[in-house]
Amino acid sequence: MTLAGRTLDLERWVVSLALVPACAYFLWVDFGARGWAGVPWMLFHSMDLIVHEAGHFFFRFFGRTLEIAGGSILQVLLPAIVAWSALTWGSRVGFQLGAFWTGQSLIDVSVYAADAKARSLPLLGNLSRESHDWYNLLAPIGWLDHAEAVGVAFVIAALAVWALALSAPKWTA
Repeated sequence: MTLAGRTLDLERWVVSLALVPACAYFLWVDFGARGWAGVPWMLFHSMDLIVHEAGHFFFRFFGRTLEIAGGSILQVLLPAIVAWSALTWGSRVGFQLGAFWTGQSLIDVSVYAADAKARSLPLLGNLSRESHDWYNLLAPIGWLDHAEAVGVAFVIAALAVWALALSAPKWTA
């Protein structure tokens, strides 16, 4: 396809075009719908939850603070490793999918972090409100009043990662 004298290879952009509504869906679900969000959200959230809980286990050897933070760390780190690995292997599509998952995980963490003060999200295993990871991370440093700002920072990071994923056909081979 030729556009303003430039050739546009649409085939390179198919994944990006497919990811735009997927990104919008996860933003809408986590910040608009606030309820049952459908099968795609449940699949990703369940996958994130498994990785998150594994993070607590793996990071427990590095002290209490990293054990608490480890859930969110691994939840974001694992898909980022998938994206980076795909990029180093020369798989643009693999990078885009891994980066999409990374951004979605950041959105998931943003909701949890922003809830630190209210602690209204249900916790796995009916744990008490005192078991909220982000409450236990932000309260000791006096940042509970900034929980929503921390959540916004994660959303901004997610949008930046998604921008990289969507623009990958422009800067990858």
